[in-house]
Amino acid sequence: PTHVFLQGGVGGLAASVAAGLRQFWGKDAPRVVIVEPDLAACLFESARLGKATAVDIEQETIMAGLSCGEPSEMAWEILADEATDFLMIPDSIVAPTVRMLANAEASDAPVETGESAVAGLAALIAARQDDELSAKLGLNSESRVLLIGSEGVTDPEIFARIMEGHNA
Repeated sequence: PTHVFLQGGVGGLAASVAAGLRQFWGKDAPRVVIVEPDLAACLFESARLGKATAVDIEQETIMAGLSCGEPSEMAWEILADEATDFLMIPDSIVAPTVRMLANAEASDAPVETGESAVAGLAALIAARQDDELSAKLGLNSESRVLLIGSEGVTDPEIFARIMEGHNA
């Protein structure tokens, strides 16, 4: 892969994947893009300030598994070295991504997934619809992006509401 888009949260999953990529590929490791909800962006804020930073969560995000106000110190140490980009996404792009996967709109097998699992895909879709952001991330038609779906349907009620066309 040229890029890996990873869910943020406290950073544990992202840090372990980023470290594994570096161990396997060394200096040729793919670009690591961390994706968080804009309502709980402790890793984004940490990157902005250059140190592990807690944020206040004033409103819950639909991505409950990523609703984290404080990064893991250990994970942050790895991400500070290994992640190249940090993105925030709004809740508004999550439900359409969940529906797209579940309805197999891309001619693939249906995938029923939780809201936190689609953060990377939602960010990738949004980035490719924005020429300036795509350029900043080095995304183009030759890019090969690795995404990790970290959960299935964790809340059947929210999933049902999303599938009915609601944003949760």
